[in-house]
Amino acid sequence: MKAIVIEQPIGTAGLNYREVPDLQPVPGMLTIDVAYAGVGYFEVLLSRGEFNAVFPMPLTPGLEVSGYVRAIGEGVEGFYIGQPVAAMTLHQMNGYASVANVRPELTVALDQLGADLDLATAAASIVNLTTAYLAIRDVYRLRAGDDVLVHAAVGGLGGFLGQVAKRLGAGKVLGTVGSADKTKLASAFGYDELFLRSEFVEETHRATGGAGVHAVFDPVGGAMRAQSLAVLRPLGELVVVGNASGEEDVPHSFNGIWLSNRKVAGFTLGSLSDSNPAETGQAAKEALSMLARNEIHARIDGVYPLEEAAAALARLEEGKTVGKLVLRV
Repeated sequence: MKAIVIEQPIGTAGLNYREVPDLQPVPGMLTIDVAYAGVGYFEVLLSRGEFNAVFPMPLTPGLEVSGYVRAIGEGVEGFYIGQPVAAMTLHQMNGYASVANVRPELTVALDQLGADLDLATAAASIVNLTTAYLAIRDVYRLRAGDDVLVHAAVGGLGGFLGQVAKRLGAGKVLGTVGSADKTKLASAFGYDELFLRSEFVEETHRATGGAGVHAVFDPVGGAMRAQSLAVLRPLGELVVVGNASGEEDVPHSFNGIWLSNRKVAGFTLGSLSDSNPAETGQAAKEALSMLARNEIHARIDGVYPLEEAAAALARLEEGKTVGKLVLRV
């Protein structure tokens, strides 16, 4: 089988395309022939060695795939050979490969969604869309009419956060972007307004008449964390969903949180899918069903062959993508 292997923590230049031994079926797992793999910023961080303590090299990256069931491990029920599926490979970390072993609880049968969803879109969406769905519905617990702000609003995750918030009944949905040309993409991703990240405190107060927003969703990290608290209404909530900036953690006073009547929550799909796989898989099915019914949409900004994974990650690292990149396997 073919796979991308990261051997050294030197960035995207450390990705190598090579032949590796075929994966064999494992009890309790599904083996799938991979058609597409989603490309995410987490893989950029992996290539730099930022998670080497958890995922030691050499490793094959990749958090999400789509394809067809190749083999069914002992004890697995509810799937059939050749079935089209999308799966989260968050724990196996083996998505950039022609064959992957996946947990059945974290696998969605695409022919059971009630509407057609193509393999490329499924691979581009399952992790980020499920993250957005759970972060808004279960972590923040959105109420009808709530105003929200999303950082990195037209990225792989942000592009879904805005749409899901609108779909679930949000009021005003605002977002920040890193360049002026992206501010024109508001309606395409469910936003009422987009503005530059560097100006978001002033712009959020302007857009809300000084009231602030009920929630901020932050996948960026760094200085954005503390600044985001300044645009929350009393009883508002900052939901931390990533650290794409790679910056050091920002300390903050718990007494300050207490005295300002604000809340902070954190959410990562990786640990939840490990501790609550069935719940996570059900959420993924519900989220992908919304996509299949065209209630929301995914934007694929580029399709690269598997052997060009390094080029895809390098482009993502530049911060110029809108939506998601995928690898064609």
